[in-house]
Amino acid sequence: MKKEVCMFCGAPTTLLCDGHLGYPPKVENGLEFIDPLHPYTCDAPICSGCAAPHGKMHICRRRHGCITETIDYCPICITVLPPYPQHNRRLIFSPAQAKTVRSAHWTSFSNEYQKRLRVEHGGGQQCLDL
Repeated sequence: MKKEVCMFCGAPTTLLCDGHLGYPPKVENGLEFIDPLHPYTCDAPICSGCAAPHGKMHICRRRHGCITETIDYCPICITVLPPYPQHNRRLIFSPAQAKTVRSAHWTSFSNEYQKRLRVEHGGGQQCLDL
């Protein structure tokens, strides 16, 4: 398995961003609304140094012990996504659409580490002058 690195500084990844990008639609009784229990999240690979912690949840399950779940946001979600009372109510209809929204969300941010990464235009094809 490929070792993930933080997309903001290049350090080893320890977390994924929990910022909500949108929600899948849910239809009940002919009415369509968001499904708040299954949000699509940013999932940016981040290290603990770049993450902005926003809370911890202690979850105790019978016969399985207790776990601690953290809520961490990446630098993009801290600056772009709305604060708590105004949640993002964007409808995302498929995982493919969520992947596209996620990619656009990630490219909206630039820092010194990302500027050092080289982008190949044209799909990485090389032109041969014959």
